[in-house]
Amino acid sequence: MTALGGDAGSAGGSGRSLRGRTPILAAALLSVVLALIWARYLAGVGGDLAAQWSWADFAAKYPGSAYDLAWYGGIHPASYSLLAPFLMAAVGVRAAGALSVVISAVLLAHLLTKAGLRWPLPVALWGTFALWCDLAAGRVTFAIGLMFGLAAVAAAGTERTPGWVRIALATALSFLAVCASPLAGLFVEVAAVALLLTGRRRAGLALGLPGPLVVLLTSILFPFSGVDPVEGSTVIVTAGCALAVALLAPTGPAAAPVWRVVRVGALLYAAGAGLTLLIDTPLGSNVERLALIFGSVVFLAALCARGDLPWPWPKSRPRLSMRLRLRLPGLRTVALLIAFLIAGYWTVTSDIVGIPMPSSRAQGAGLVAELKSLHVEATGTRVEAIPMLNHWESWGLIDVAELARGWNRQADVQRNPLFYDGGLTAAGYHDWLQKWAVGYIAVPVLPATELDYSARAEAAVVATKPPWLRQIWQDSTWRLLKFTDAVALVSPPATVVETDAAHIVLDVPAPATTTPVTVRVQWSPWLRVSGPGNACLGKDGEDWTQLQVSAPGRYTIDSDYELPRGSECPSS
Repeated sequence: MTALGGDAGSAGGSGRSLRGRTPILAAALLSVVLALIWARYLAGVGGDLAAQWSWADFAAKYPGSAYDLAWYGGIHPASYSLLAPFLMAAVGVRAAGALSVVISAVLLAHLLTKAGLRWPLPVALWGTFALWCDLAAGRVTFAIGLMFGLAAVAAAGTERTPGWVRIALATALSFLAVCASPLAGLFVEVAAVALLLTGRRRAGLALGLPGPLVVLLTSILFPFSGVDPVEGSTVIVTAGCALAVALLAPTGPAAAPVWRVVRVGALLYAAGAGLTLLIDTPLGSNVERLALIFGSVVFLAALCARGDLPWPWPKSRPRLSMRLRLRLPGLRTVALLIAFLIAGYWTVTSDIVGIPMPSSRAQGAGLVAELKSLHVEATGTRVEAIPMLNHWESWGLIDVAELARGWNRQADVQRNPLFYDGGLTAAGYHDWLQKWAVGYIAVPVLPATELDYSARAEAAVVATKPPWLRQIWQDSTWRLLKFTDAVALVSPPATVVETDAAHIVLDVPAPATTTPVTVRVQWSPWLRVSGPGNACLGKDGEDWTQLQVSAPGRYTIDSDYELPRGSECPSS
C-alpha cells in the first residue's frame, strides 16, 4: 500500500510507491552531506556546543556521579538530560549530532509522505535543512530528543486506532524523547494533546503519558529550579507563527486528516507560548524552538498540499461566493508563500547568522597552564571565568578548575540574578565572589560585543580595577586576577586537600557535630560522605552543604547513582 492507500501491486501503485520513497531517499542523502559539513567545519566548542561537550565529558569521566561540582557550585546532570550526556559520551558529540539529524530527516520525510502532499519532495528537503540549522546552532541534546520524538509520532501512525505494538513502540520512544531532552518531550506533549482533542485517544495517550511521569520523577529525585528569560518579541513571533499555521492549514474533503491535528496543535502551541510571559519557568525563550524548526516546513507543506482554504464562504451571495472561490486560492497561496519566506528567514537568521565562532584549545592554553601552576583544584578555590559569547570557558577550564558559573542559563539566572537585574555594583560583585568561594577571575581579552550579555556589566566592574582585585598573569587572550578577600570553600578549621568535578577531599582536625563544617557546595540529596568516623551531610539556610563528623580525619564528599541517596543527617 502507498502512503495514501493506493494499490502497490499495480504498475501505477508501484510508481506511486517509488515516488513516495523519493523524498525519504533525498532527505537521507542531503542530511548526510549537511551532517558531514557540520561535523567537519562547525562542531567546535562554541555556543550551545560548549555545554554539550561539557556534559559529555563529565559523563565520560564520572559516569556514576549524580552531581557535577564543576559548575554553579553543583548541578545535577539529570536535570538537564537523563540520556543525552551518556549517549554523547559513548559515541562522541559529533557522531551523536550527525546521526540525530540524519535519522530525524528521514523520519520527517516519512511523515510528510503520509500527509497527502502533492509535492512532498521540496518539503522534505527544506525540512532537512531546517533540522540541520538547529544542529548548526549546537543543540545536540535537543536534536537527540527530537529524533526520538519524531520516531514516536511516526510509530503512532495514521490509523485512528493503532495496534498495541504501535502503541507500545510510540510510548517507549516518547519516553526516550523526554529522557533525552525535556524540551523535546514537551513538544511531543503538544502533539499528544492535539491527537486527544481530535479523537485519536489511543495514540494521544501513548505519546502523552511518559512525559509528565518522567518530569515528575526527575524533579523529585534531582531537584532543580531555574528560570529562562523570555522577551515579548520572542513570544509574539512564536505565537504569531503558530496562529498563522492554524489559519492557513488546508481543510476540506481533499485535505489529509493530519491537517486537523496540525491546526489544533498550533492553537495549543500559541496558547503555551503566551503563558511563558505570565509564568517564569525553565522553558522561557526555548518555547520558540518548535516554530523555529517546523514553522517554515509546515507553511511549505501547506503550499504543496491538497485542500481548500479554511475560511468561511458567504452563503447569502452565491455569485460573490463563486468569484471568491476563484480568487482566494491565489490569496491563500500568496499568504502561505509570504509566511514561508518570513519563517524561513527567521530560521536561518536565528540559527545560522551570528553563531559564535568556537575558540581553539590553543587560545586558552596559557590560562590553563597558569591555573595548573596555581593548583586551584588542590586548594578548592573556584574560578570565575567571565562568560564569552561562545562560552568556551565553560568547557575549556573545567579540567583544571571548578567554575563559579558555567553554561546553563536557567541555573545562572536562578543562582546569580545580580548579573541580570541591571543593578550590578562593585560592592555587590565583591559579596558575590565571597559567597561562591571565588579566588581568581579569568577575564577574556575581548570587546564587550564578544561577551555574553550577562557578562558585560561584570566586565565593566572589573575594568574599574577595584582594590581587592590584583592582576597576576596575562597573555594575548586572557588576564587572570586574584581576589584578595576570598573566602575558603570549607569553613575553618577544616581544609581542602583536593577537588575535581565529582569529589571534594578535606581534612577535619577535630570532631564537628555541634558546629558543622560549612562546605560552599549547593546542597543535593545525592551527596554522600565517607571517612574514618561517623559522618553525615545537611544544609543550612542558604542551601550550603554542612558536614558533621564524629572524629577527626580525612573525608571525601562525592555522589553516586545509588539508593538510598546520599548521607543526609537524620535531623536535616
